[in-house]
Amino acid sequence: RSAAPTRPGAPSDATAGGQTGLTLARIVRAAVLVADAEGLAAVSMRRVAAELGVATMSLYRHVTDKDDLLVRMMDAAIAERPLPTEPPPGWREALEVAARQLWGLFRIHPWLAPALSLTRPQLITSALAYSEWVLEALHARGLDDQTAFTAHLTLLNYIRGLAQNLETEREAEAQSGLDSEEWMDTQESAFQSTLDGGRYPGLARLAKSGYDLDLDGLFEFGLQRLLDGLAVLLGEGDTSGG
Repeated sequence: RSAAPTRPGAPSDATAGGQTGLTLARIVRAAVLVADAEGLAAVSMRRVAAELGVATMSLYRHVTDKDDLLVRMMDAAIAERPLPTEPPPGWREALEVAARQLWGLFRIHPWLAPALSLTRPQLITSALAYSEWVLEALHARGLDDQTAFTAHLTLLNYIRGLAQNLETEREAEAQSGLDSEEWMDTQESAFQSTLDGGRYPGLARLAKSGYDLDLDGLFEFGLQRLLDGLAVLLGEGDTSGG
């Protein structure tokens, strides 16, 4: 079908005089809401048009194609959390601010991390501020541009890589009907029988004591270890940043 009725409570695109109130901002917002609720795979031009109650072809007056829409979605999502006007005085504190804000964005929009490409980076205007923030913080401590950018990519890819688990876990839960803890319970017997052979004593001890996988805690642990490494690179002896 070419159009779908407007959802209850949603503003209609029809206006007096027969013109439409369809805008690029509304299209992007609708696409982000679909991705937030159901994952990026659920986003299509037809689905977004249905959410807005308009004909699919009307979207193409505002976006070129789905790839164009995706870039605009990422730009809008990242722009929700602008960095502070002034960075904190220390390089480590500045990188912590950027890293935690980015992790928070990935938490809010689980589809965002898988959508970002490291090898074929999209031109996302709002993301450039994050790159500039990190580069300036490290350049001020004497790192050359090449090394500073390599450090930036290393930090970015660490956060992005960890955050991809947010979307894959959501997809797995939707398919299985089990959350991660419930799924682990179904694997416990087979896992324990493997460990009982005595070949993996370290894992056997861990299984007895238990381990609570906390992605937020894992993020913070890894962030501090990466920053410790950068501190060594910068010639700082004290790496007690947490």
